[in-house]
Amino acid sequence: MAESDIYEELREKLNLFPVRVPRTKELMEMLKVVYTPEEAEFLAHFSAPLQNPETIDQIVKKTGKPREKIQEIIEGLVSRGLLYRFKSSDGTIYYTLPPIVPGFDLYYFSSGRDSDEKRKAAKLFDKYFTDSLGVEMGASNYPWARVMPSEKTITVDKEISADLIILPFEKMSEFIKTSRCIAVINCSCRTIRKCNHPLETCLVFGAVADFMVENGYGHYLSVEQALELLEKMEEAGLVHNTMNIQARPTFICSCCSCACIILRNLVELHNPRAFAKSNFLPVMDDEICTKCKKCVNICPTHARVYHASHDNEPERILFLEERCIGCGLCAYHCSNGATKLVKVRDQIPEKTPAEAFVRVEAERIH
Repeated sequence: MAESDIYEELREKLNLFPVRVPRTKELMEMLKVVYTPEEAEFLAHFSAPLQNPETIDQIVKKTGKPREKIQEIIEGLVSRGLLYRFKSSDGTIYYTLPPIVPGFDLYYFSSGRDSDEKRKAAKLFDKYFTDSLGVEMGASNYPWARVMPSEKTITVDKEISADLIILPFEKMSEFIKTSRCIAVINCSCRTIRKCNHPLETCLVFGAVADFMVENGYGHYLSVEQALELLEKMEEAGLVHNTMNIQARPTFICSCCSCACIILRNLVELHNPRAFAKSNFLPVMDDEICTKCKKCVNICPTHARVYHASHDNEPERILFLEERCIGCGLCAYHCSNGATKLVKVRDQIPEKTPAEAFVRVEAERIH
């Protein structure tokens, strides 16, 4: 098989995931930078990403290659975050092909130190996101990602929230306190596109946490350390994002609008389906507000605007609700508690990742 056909076959497998992988010059070049022809051919034998995981015995039988050779290829891919390995409840080890997003972007770019290969791949990935992948990440009326509000800022407002309650999937502490294990890893987005925000910021849970720690990509945290990290990220002005599901997600990312592909999808690419906003909105008391402009400066989507006093108009802070994503950073950074985050709607996501991605596909608009 020609080398070009091998990489196209791999792309076609990656394209079977709800976040599609359109063929572009940058993508095909990136695949050639990251995967050897042997690795690309090996990975192309898997089913759609995250589907039908296989044991090494199944892989040997399916490929017809010697077990020692298969083991060598597997270890090389796993060590670079290019093949996902996990252990079932009975101790059996399985392997599966990660999707481009969320998967390859998270595992590969968060793994190990910088290299010429990774720097070149990062440049190609960033161009691919801007020109093509970003649109695909928001191609459905059911977004695959969702904003998690700053828990510390949530207030139960009796007038606004009379019939609304704070549900477990809306509280990051619920995910953290009930997780078997938690690990922190480098932000893959800020590895791809450098910025001045903190790098070691993203939390992963359960089997994904084990995978990242076992391969040296991160380290475990206690519940207390994870909760402390989230607050530090809010202090740094980062937005918490996760999968748009009710069940415990595999990750909670702390995102900036300058580097992270989830927020950039809205702020930079202006894609209204980039992610699901939280069920919360900030409410500001104009009489208490000191016009310090901290909320204006910290808002990642420019939903707060300073209006100077002129022509008998008072000085004030304007709120553009259509731009607000309900992250709560304005309330967290409010100098004197003039802003609080209240629940205004009850949009309920799908329960599991499988159900979510079925709905992503069902509500795809392009």
